[in-house]
Amino acid sequence: MNDSKPSTDTVSSFLPNLNLGNGLIEIAALTTLIGSSTAGDLVLGNRGAAGLVWGSISAFGASSVIKACASAASPGWLRHMLGLRTASSDKALGMDLSLSAGKKVERRMRDTLDNTGPIGVSCLSDDYHTYRDIYAFDSTTSITLSELLSTDSTLTVHTHYPYAFYSPHHFLFQITVLAVSLLKSLEIYSLFRMGGTPVAVLSAVPFLFSFFSAIGLEIHDILTSRRPLEIDGRLDLVAASPLPTTKRPGGPRKVVLGASPNPRKSNPWWKFFWIVTGILQTLFIVLAYVLLGQQKTELIFTWAGFQLFWLVARTLIFNLTENTHPMAGRPMKGSTLEALSPSFRLRVANLVLAVGQYQAHVHPRNWDVYFDDSFSTRQIARLLAPENIAEVYPLLPERTTIKVNILAVIGDTSLSSAAWMLGDSKYSPMDLYDSCIVVFEVTSSSFLSSTIPSARVFSARLFSIIAAQSSGGEDAIEPLFIPRGTGSQVHADEKTWIYWVPSPPSSSSSSSSNAKVYSVLGRQVAEVLDDNQLSRILGAGKLNISLTNAQEVREVVEVSRRASDGLRAFLR
Repeated sequence: MNDSKPSTDTVSSFLPNLNLGNGLIEIAALTTLIGSSTAGDLVLGNRGAAGLVWGSISAFGASSVIKACASAASPGWLRHMLGLRTASSDKALGMDLSLSAGKKVERRMRDTLDNTGPIGVSCLSDDYHTYRDIYAFDSTTSITLSELLSTDSTLTVHTHYPYAFYSPHHFLFQITVLAVSLLKSLEIYSLFRMGGTPVAVLSAVPFLFSFFSAIGLEIHDILTSRRPLEIDGRLDLVAASPLPTTKRPGGPRKVVLGASPNPRKSNPWWKFFWIVTGILQTLFIVLAYVLLGQQKTELIFTWAGFQLFWLVARTLIFNLTENTHPMAGRPMKGSTLEALSPSFRLRVANLVLAVGQYQAHVHPRNWDVYFDDSFSTRQIARLLAPENIAEVYPLLPERTTIKVNILAVIGDTSLSSAAWMLGDSKYSPMDLYDSCIVVFEVTSSSFLSSTIPSARVFSARLFSIIAAQSSGGEDAIEPLFIPRGTGSQVHADEKTWIYWVPSPPSSSSSSSSNAKVYSVLGRQVAEVLDDNQLSRILGAGKLNISLTNAQEVREVVEVSRRASDGLRAFLR
């Protein structure tokens, strides 16, 4: 009969401790809604070192501080996937995705981004493992690019002038604002004197971490402002909207070599600061309301009054400060490709291949089929040396098959990117859809390899279609020719690269990869065909490709030769 009484006593003794009648629900709502834009922008470092303290100095807007820290500490793909990407995070960090082959999650994220596509690509010096496509430039890079003219014809490459440049720094203002933030000690002392020691400690810990972090950053900024910036920042980038793809030609472009990397992305200290700040602010929000529910009304209103004061002061300071762009404003000079040193031309070639790798990621054939293609600048520069270039593959007489060893393949995406970057080429990505360069190992000459512009197609077929095409009579299927750009069938049973390499006098060698295996690299057996044999194979319409006869193949080979000259222009 009396079993329920102890439970009632427990509940009634617990509820007064929370004391939800002290206006905490209204305060929680204000914490979420007030001051969010300014707090998030300050804690991202957009307003200098002092902003790190003032961004999190008030509980009002703490949720936006947590979101900003989570956004900044996350890689671009995770930021986009979790909905943490904001205009402030784009200004502070930009937004980019890796173009490396193994980044499957980033490839999926790329498909969810808007139809306008990226606005540029970047890489570090000549390291092709750092290729990235960019969807938003940080504010410093945006300012730098806005001062340059886009070119749609002759390529212009921008580099920094070789003289000492010191980044500006508003030392007095930053120190003054940091000193004003020490008024936070009045809040901590007042809460302590009123008996709210736990609340005072909870307010002091995140403030002290932010304050000493800001002091460390300010010292770093002062020392940096007294040293000249590196002339070559090792960050190379090309900006264009849009970048070239098979669906659209590329727009005017701006090429910059030696831009300064964003320290908030390259310095691990920033990620550490954002992670710790996000954790501290989360604990502060949760524990503060639990502890405040146990305090007197007078202490709660004192605490709320201080938070309101910090909110007003933060808004005022935010409007008095300016976005800091110490790396922007450095004058740059424009040079033609021919005027660049060989090492700088190689870096432009690196950007060309970065654009080519982006094209491969969004190609209708799908990225997986381009694993054979080389995007290594140093390898391609070596293979395209003048002594290695050949127009035909040498054949012994009376041969129907030959054994070859394919060392590398340079695909259509790299060739079309070079044509776009040069600006004086008439070839679009669709014009070069079936073009390529094949590199063979050669043992019968003084050179180790032979680089030959060639043609290739990707054939994707279902077993049912193959059987129907092979049958005769009424069930036979009419010859089928699929236009370029249609793409590969994802669920096809047979997926095969077929290469045609010109051979004298009127023949070609054909090499293909096996079903379900995309790789053509290594030792292969190639079939020797004359024009009539090749035309019969193509005219049968059984490969699900666009080419119909040998003459069209030779036209593709000729386009490959001209496009290869464009790529070699960056390597001379």
